[in-house]
Amino acid sequence: MLLNEGRDSFLEEVVNFNDARDIVIPVPIDITTTYLKGTKFGPRSVIEASRSLENYDSEVGYELKDKIFTLNELELSGDIRNAVEIINLSTSDIISSGKIPILIGGEHTATYGASLAFGEDVEFVIFDAHTDFKPDFLKLEINHASNSRLVNLRNNVSIVGVRSFNLEEKAEIEKRKLLVIPSDKISDSKNIESLVNLLRGKKVYISIDMDVFDPSIAPGVGTPQPNGILYKDFLRYASNIIHNSALVGMDVMETRPLNDNNITEILAAKAIMDLVSLNELKNQH
Repeated sequence: MLLNEGRDSFLEEVVNFNDARDIVIPVPIDITTTYLKGTKFGPRSVIEASRSLENYDSEVGYELKDKIFTLNELELSGDIRNAVEIINLSTSDIISSGKIPILIGGEHTATYGASLAFGEDVEFVIFDAHTDFKPDFLKLEINHASNSRLVNLRNNVSIVGVRSFNLEEKAEIEKRKLLVIPSDKISDSKNIESLVNLLRGKKVYISIDMDVFDPSIAPGVGTPQPNGILYKDFLRYASNIIHNSALVGMDVMETRPLNDNNITEILAAKAIMDLVSLNELKNQH
């Protein structure tokens, strides 16, 4: 585990590791990405974008100060199994320290690596345009298009914002009776109620693939899909999830810098900020 000591830190936070509650783990990985490469540059770009945000979270009503410590980027080889194990061990270190890991990627396969560090009682809520439930992809068992399926080997998963999958994935998800909320049903209050009832009182890990958002607000992703959710939709779900469960980890994946106006990176940073703020506010009461 490589400590950063305040350099290149999220929100420019200068805080001692021991005093922080949340630990950012930058995961520069795009080993199995097949369509648009470049997500390995996502972590640094998101962290840089976070410095344009104010520490006071006006939407949540919380000042996020001296809470987040940022590690150095993980050093990953081109071997996906080795990378997954490094992510697992790094996440385990943070959990053992009694802190909440925040992974920034990087291709979505990193979530699988993180999941191996948690017990089987942790529920995973995955915001994603894709179900990512393929049994394999391009002859690789471990890959970004199989992420949800891999996580589901040990943990229950719920997928929110979906609008892209094949019939084999659909059949397998229905067979396992997993909760899937399509993007065009995101505003239905019954769906939020179903998700909250499933998660109430449980440990929860929130994973965000940035392609869950509409490309109009998040164009810089690995596999963009039209008709995505809006940020207000995400914040509504996040607030309900955190209020009714125990947040133990989170990640924001698949940011692919376009070197334009950085709106995707800013949105990713804001999502992290809001999740941490919501959780801190809840724990104050």
